Amino acid sequence: MKHCLIIFAREPKKGKVKTRLAGHFSETECLKLYKGFLRNTVLLVRNIKCCRRIIAYDSDNQNPSFIKKIASDFGFYRQKGENLGERMFDTFKTFAVTNTKTVIIGSDSPGLPRSYINRAFNELNKKDLVLGPAYDGGYYLIGLKKPDRAIFEGIEWGLSSVFDKTLKNAKKLKKKIAVLGFWYDIDRPQDLRYLKRGFCHEI
Repeated sequence: MKHCLIIFAREPKKGKVKTRLAGHFSETECLKLYKGFLRNTVLLVRNIKCCRRIIAYDSDNQNPSFIKKIASDFGFYRQKGENLGERMFDTFKTFAVTNTKTVIIGSDSPGLPRSYINRAFNELNKKDLVLGPAYDGGYYLIGLKKPDRAIFEGIEWGLSSVFDKTLKNAKKLKKKIAVLGFWYDIDRPQDLRYLKRGFCHEI
């Protein structure tokens, strides 16, 4: 079965990334932090055995130069949609045409174990949906065999109810579901404690 691993990322720009940490860091420091997270995630994905590696990017311009510089061996796809759910559904729909297992991860979970991603692909042998719950109530990973818009509907993105609502949608659709172990996203000031473990590359 064909595997596709996708990083959801934003082209780093001062004042546009890690904005919820602005009270603790300057815009320059937030930018440097995000670049470190993104480099870390690219290195992680390079070490995963899969058929295709893609960065689905959001950018204020047509050329995401930083992303293309650090991941020149990846494919690139510009995100489309009004919110995160629409953008993920569109990306799944685009790449499900040529791949039978598609996994999306974010760029804010430095140190994510490779075993979590490998397990996600393995679970998709028998399951329809795989979710990796984050400690903040969202999720750091989602994997699907076939895209289904209804999985992403009615969700207030950015709130602590995202994982639970996604799970509820999937159960209502009678999807076979696998849930991975908890990991973290670094979005809020209280998440900074995770950085003490030394997970981030070249911060």
